Amino acid sequence: MSKKLIFSYVLLLLMFSASAQFRKIPAEVTDAFKAKYATATGVSWRDKLSSFQADFKVGEKDMKATFSSKGEWVKTETKYDYNSVPADVKDGFKKSKYADLPVQEVTRVEEKDKTEYKFLVKKSDFGKKYLVFSKSGQLVSDNAIVVK
Repeated sequence: MSKKLIFSYVLLLLMFSASAQFRKIPAEVTDAFKAKYATATGVSWRDKLSSFQADFKVGEKDMKATFSSKGEWVKTETKYDYNSVPADVKDGFKKSKYADLPVQEVTRVEEKDKTEYKFLVKKSDFGKKYLVFSKSGQLVSDNAIVVK
């Protein structure tokens, strides 16, 4: 066999193993998920090494939920249409210095002790920025830049 062919097989094997699930999802995790999101559809799981993440839908909403390996709920992220964002949060964005930037997407992030809304805005042709607002509309963070 040629070196190129061997290299191709090795590369293919590495790509497959990088995307493969190595651990089985513990029953504690799947049971906790089912209890919290009984109406979820299209569920797929990812092993995040220190936790497990479920990607799913509830109704028309795209969601991600993270659970510890012991089945403890950590957080849930829900994609929102800008028009569906609560008025206080939308008002906070409109009053911020970023109000003139186009909103690319909004994600509601729920954790045990807080709920925040993460706005991805287009800062320039070469970059985007995450803005995080509390559920009362206060700008919590504006320092995360995502390069295009």
